[in-house]
Amino acid sequence: MAYFNPKVISNCTYVYVSGESYTGANSATLTFELLTGSGGSGSHSATINYGGTNLTGTVMIAISDLPSAHGVYEITVVENGTEVAKKLVMIHCDIDCCLVKLTDELLACECDCAKCATSLAKAQKIFLLLDSAHTAIDQFNKNSTSNSGYALDAANKYNKAKEMCDASCGCNC
Repeated sequence: MAYFNPKVISNCTYVYVSGESYTGANSATLTFELLTGSGGSGSHSATINYGGTNLTGTVMIAISDLPSAHGVYEITVVENGTEVAKKLVMIHCDIDCCLVKLTDELLACECDCAKCATSLAKAQKIFLLLDSAHTAIDQFNKNSTSNSGYALDAANKYNKAKEMCDASCGCNC
């Protein structure tokens, strides 16, 4: 059975895609479409070349080549002019840095005060939003026929987490 799996690697430096041809084609075009309003818009295309007896291949796309270094992307796979698959991938190192800063604030807190409770509640909400977005992405990626409701859900939850983090930015952003 043919497959294609995108994942973010190397501390949000690359999107690594591995796959197997759906139609017996020697290559496919991957189109990355940004679904979130996180500092960019548009799309980016790349080619994955298949080889060997299973017609499998890999490609690494530099995140710096994408319209934005953060957000939810829908990746469409086209072989021989026909769309054969869609998957989602979320690049969220910006939000991870926010969570690090909030965690550092909590570790520095020496009392059980309202400030600490507020930081904890905010970190919990952001973490739950990211976790929920990952679940929506997993549901989208499991379906052979893509469900745009899951994509919209993931994008909305990423955007809300990003909005909550804008005032608590960490990691030199």
